[in-house]
Amino acid sequence: MYREKYNRLGRQYDILERPLEGFFEPLRERALSFARGRTLEVGVGTGKTLPHYPQGVEIYAIDGSEKMLEVAKRRAKELRIDVKFYLTEAENLPFPDAYFETVVSSFTFCTVPHPERAMKELHRVLKPGGRAIFLEHTKSDSTTINVLFLLPLNLFLKFLVEDSTLRETHVLVRRFFEVELEETHHHGIVRLILARKASKRTFREKPFDRYMSF
Repeated sequence: MYREKYNRLGRQYDILERPLEGFFEPLRERALSFARGRTLEVGVGTGKTLPHYPQGVEIYAIDGSEKMLEVAKRRAKELRIDVKFYLTEAENLPFPDAYFETVVSSFTFCTVPHPERAMKELHRVLKPGGRAIFLEHTKSDSTTINVLFLLPLNLFLKFLVEDSTLRETHVLVRRFFEVELEETHHHGIVRLILARKASKRTFREKPFDRYMSF
């Protein structure tokens, strides 16, 4: 289970990701600049997004790992940011319908065990007209990159933290939300997606098999 693996990593997780921070930090800053009002971050991890929230945002944050949340709480305290933390799963959010103006997922849907259920929960707790922000690892637009780079990396990360580099989160998002902007970075290995929950729209209930991890 991913929870046990992330609990074992704890503070060491930031050390493992340090070589990639030069790529990720500018994208986090851009993604979080769009957050407004009462905001839920799903999969806050060690809280790397927290410095980038605009002033005036009311932050709620969840994660399935106790140890990762401990690090995030320390980071919030150091930053003097008021964050309401919850230990829970993305597939079962403890919030009322239409409760948030913004929902955020930063490198989370590559790990959640049941991505479609989690996406449905984000849709449920977001207000009609509210914004969904996704900064995610995804399957590349390049077959060569997928085969030569992402597939071998997928095997390693699957073993280490139950992470998949080959999920098509960008496709899943479109089933639940109206996409306003999609930016691809590094041939689609990372995507920033801004989307809205429509006032009158339903999503397809048919299972989406293509989205499942390799």
